[in-house]
Amino acid sequence: MNAVRYSLLAATLLLAACGPRREFESPSIPVRTEVAKRSDFAPQLQLLGVIRAAQSIPLTARQRGVVAYPSRFASGLRTGERVTSGETIAEIRNEQVLFAQTQARLQLDAAQADFERVKRSHDAGLVSAAEFSASQLRASLARETYAAATREVATLKITAPASGTLVVAKPYAPGTLVEGASVLADLVTNGAPVVESSVAASERALLRPGQIVKLASRATPPWSGTGRIAEVASVIDAAGTSRVVASIDPAARNVPPPGTGVELDVELEHRSDVLTVPEDALVAGPDGTAVFVAAGGEGRAGRFRVKRVRVGTGGRANGRIEITGGLRDSDRIVISGADALSDDAIASESTQ
Repeated sequence: MNAVRYSLLAATLLLAACGPRREFESPSIPVRTEVAKRSDFAPQLQLLGVIRAAQSIPLTARQRGVVAYPSRFASGLRTGERVTSGETIAEIRNEQVLFAQTQARLQLDAAQADFERVKRSHDAGLVSAAEFSASQLRASLARETYAAATREVATLKITAPASGTLVVAKPYAPGTLVEGASVLADLVTNGAPVVESSVAASERALLRPGQIVKLASRATPPWSGTGRIAEVASVIDAAGTSRVVASIDPAARNVPPPGTGVELDVELEHRSDVLTVPEDALVAGPDGTAVFVAAGGEGRAGRFRVKRVRVGTGGRANGRIEITGGLRDSDRIVISGADALSDDAIASESTQ
C-alpha cells in the first residue's frame, strides 16, 4: 500500500515539474521592439489626387449613333494628344438624321420646281395671286426644313472649339454605339493645371491654404514637383471627405496631362513633444489601426506576451507616424514582426 502511495506521489511531482517546462518550451514569435517616447516631429499628410485642368471643354456627342474617328485617331481618342481649333475629333453616324436631310432636300427640290412653274403661270396671268402665294409659302417652308435638317447633320461632326490637349476619362472604341450627351473627351485649353484631392474629415483641420506640397506621379515617365494648398473645402461630402485643391509650381516642367494620378505629401507644422512610432509597427484590423504592446514577462528573459492596442494616427514623415491616442510614454511596442502576432501571443526579442 505504501508503495502505491509513493508511486502516486512521484507521478504527481513529475507532472508538476513537467508542466512549467512545457510552457517554458512553447514557441515564441521573434520580434523587434522599442520604447515609445516623445520627440520633435515635422509631419506630412499623405493624400492621393488627380491632375485637373484649370479650364476644360467637354466634347460631347449631340446625337445617338455609331462613333467614327479620323485617321489620326484610328484606334480611338487618347489622353495627352494636342489638337488645333476646328480639327475634327470624331463623327457620329446616324442614318435617321442623314435620311431626314435627304428627304428634306427632295421635298425642297419638288417645292422649288412647283414654285417656278406657278410663277411662270402667274406672270402669264394663268393662275391667281392666291395660288402663287401658296406655292411661294410651300417653297419657303421646304427651304427652312432642309436648312434645319442640314444643321442637324452638322451636329454629327465633333470638332475642337479651341486648341488644347485631350483628356479621355472613358474611351469609346471605333464603331461603338454612343448615346446623345456622351462625353467623348475633355479639351484642356490654356491655364495652369491643378491637383484635386480629398481629405478625411478628421484630418481636414490639419490643412490650410499656403502649405507646401510635394507632388509625385508614378506614371511613365515618372514625375515630381512642388506646389501649395490653394483650397480646402469647408463642406464634408457623403463619403466623409472634403475637397482639396493644390496649385502646381509655375516653374514645374513636363507636368503630366490632366487625368494623371498624383501622390501629395503636405508638409504640416513642426511640433515638439510628439509621440511617434515606425509605420511598420501599425497593423490593420476590423476595429481600426492598432499596435502590439509588451504586456508582461513570460518566464525566461526576453520572452513576453503582447497586447493589441487600438491607436489614433496623425501625420507621417520619414517612415514614422504620429500617434494621437491609445499609447503612453514608455510603452514597449513591437516595431518589426507585428504581422505575425495576435492578441496575447508570446513573443521574444529578435537578435537579428
